Amino acid sequence: MHRLFALWRKEILALSRDWHGLLVLFAMPTVFILIMSLALKNAFGPGQAPRFDYLALDRDGTGESAALLAGLAEAENYRRLDFAGDEPALRTRLARGEASFGLVLAPGLGRAVADSEAEPRGLVEILAEPGANAQALALLRAEVQARLGRLRLKALLTEAGQEDLEPARLDALMARAAVSTRYLPGAGGAAPTSVQQSVPAWLVFSMFFVVIPISTLFLTERTQGTLARLKTMGLPAWQLFLGKFGPFFLINQVQAVLMGLVGVYLVPRLGGDALRLGESWAALGLMTLAVSCAAIAYALLIAVLVKTTEQATTLGGLSNILFGALGGIMVPKFVMPEFMQELTALSPMAWGLDGYLKVFLRGGDAFSVLPQAGALLGFALAAGALAVLVYRFKGVEA
Repeated sequence: MHRLFALWRKEILALSRDWHGLLVLFAMPTVFILIMSLALKNAFGPGQAPRFDYLALDRDGTGESAALLAGLAEAENYRRLDFAGDEPALRTRLARGEASFGLVLAPGLGRAVADSEAEPRGLVEILAEPGANAQALALLRAEVQARLGRLRLKALLTEAGQEDLEPARLDALMARAAVSTRYLPGAGGAAPTSVQQSVPAWLVFSMFFVVIPISTLFLTERTQGTLARLKTMGLPAWQLFLGKFGPFFLINQVQAVLMGLVGVYLVPRLGGDALRLGESWAALGLMTLAVSCAAIAYALLIAVLVKTTEQATTLGGLSNILFGALGGIMVPKFVMPEFMQELTALSPMAWGLDGYLKVFLRGGDAFSVLPQAGALLGFALAAGALAVLVYRFKGVEA
């Protein structure tokens, strides 16, 4: 134990001289959490959907077309901009990106809606600017179709002598109130928020980023002959790596606490949602331990494989970015296509993120995160054992 404490002291002294590296480990994830939590706030939660602007050209000019536009004005996700031109002018404004969509109400819309025998085709054309969101376009089309259906039903009821039907009753006939949504009880019993995706995602990424300082310090010790002196003292490889494990494990725990505090206190002060930490401290502790072990073991493997700091920065940084992109860190898993969602299983960062989300979103306990924690610890054992073997094979001068 005396040797181990001496090695930990050596690593802490070396780290204390590298304030820039430590700053990156703590400042980078903090900035990412703040940016992504605020930027993605409207992408989570049904009550905070983003707004899309549209222009409307009413070429019909009837009460039915006016009622359609009035109904669309009630939609929370879309905002009508002032427009008083013709169709070429509408297309020009869309091409300049002044609005996402343009609605052209065709002549004869009112007559087609009121006529129960008419087949309502081509009554509304929706034009989308080239960069418009495809999901928003689909939702707008569904909204327009629903509003047209409501107008047509009203016309049919009027024809049947029920023109004085109250709006609430009309909505019931349209089944607008027959469908409701709610989230199952989870951590806090509320809908998911962007901060619950951002905090665990960038925490996992930052914990794996210890690959840069670990490999840099390892290469410095090799260049300065420190590793050679330790080897002549009979220090086994496993003890050398365990000596590097302790200080960086402590750094990972500090990262976890700091990122949690950022999510709980700082993000809501800047206008975002507050992080809900779940209901099991044991599950959080287990996941943090498992992610830390996996990150440090992987960093040690990179450290013994490379020969220069440039190689360490390139290989370590690039592999972390690939793990992050593949593992749902940079792009949430739920927006990926199905085949990409299956590929996330190849990234250890995805295992860590899935485990944290079980705690944050679903109120999971330590038992529920055992698959993710077990996979990470298995990865740590494999990477650590391989690092020891490579170190013994290459020696300290390679």
